[in-house]
Amino acid sequence: MMSAPTHSLDPDMLLADAIAGNADAADRLATLNPALAGLLDPAHRHAMTGQIRLGEAARVADVSFETLCRALRGEAPAAESTSDPEPGRPSPREGKTAGDWFEQAERLSAPHLDVRPLLASGQDPFSQVMSMSAQVQPGGFMVVDAPFDPAPLRRVLAKKGFTSLGRQIGPSHWRICWRREMILQVEAETDEPMPRYGPEPWNDADGTHLDVRGLQPPEPLTRVLDLIDQGETDNLVLHHDREPVFLYPMLAERGWSCLSVEHLPGEVRIRLVREPS
Repeated sequence: MMSAPTHSLDPDMLLADAIAGNADAADRLATLNPALAGLLDPAHRHAMTGQIRLGEAARVADVSFETLCRALRGEAPAAESTSDPEPGRPSPREGKTAGDWFEQAERLSAPHLDVRPLLASGQDPFSQVMSMSAQVQPGGFMVVDAPFDPAPLRRVLAKKGFTSLGRQIGPSHWRICWRREMILQVEAETDEPMPRYGPEPWNDADGTHLDVRGLQPPEPLTRVLDLIDQGETDNLVLHHDREPVFLYPMLAERGWSCLSVEHLPGEVRIRLVREPS
């Protein structure tokens, strides 16, 4: 029997850190809500799962943050109070001000993706959402329906120039409208090179090396998957800030496995190999 978390739990703490090495805690959280259970299912962990914060996990499970913490610690749940709104929940004002955006998106026939069936079947919709976002021109819109407010995805797309507004349509039904902001002319005309998002992979005697330390999620995950999907290497040495527990199920689906994990000063070094076909 694994012990309950002893570290301080904070709404901004990553869910992956809170349940790291504690399968019992993950199992207890899975009983709170089917949507949260789907995100925690080891067979279907998605690209954004590792970026969910505890406060966001509570909103996905539709429970208070205190109830989520009690589940993590293995304590009996307290009675839920319905008098006060959950801290951090989107205010009703967001749903009202979103109307004009949604009307514009509908009028412009903006791309619209419902990820609820994908999530229900265990599929990861991240790549489909990102592919759709790549087709949105500055000033354009896209709309996604989801079973909960996809806060990590909203953060990722914000870094790519998107502003988002969301509203809850009904139980387990959120609709998010993204707008790609216009590119400032001064930025378009600058002669400065685009920033690099981490070094390129390099080859050594023990295989291909990739250093993703310091990159913002989900960049480390996508860089690893992009590299192995190219099919040009069978051995990969990954230099990471932490052990990428949510990467492993995706590697297994691609026929890769982890040979070793070394916790070294300043890095976690993971050796990955493609299984013989």
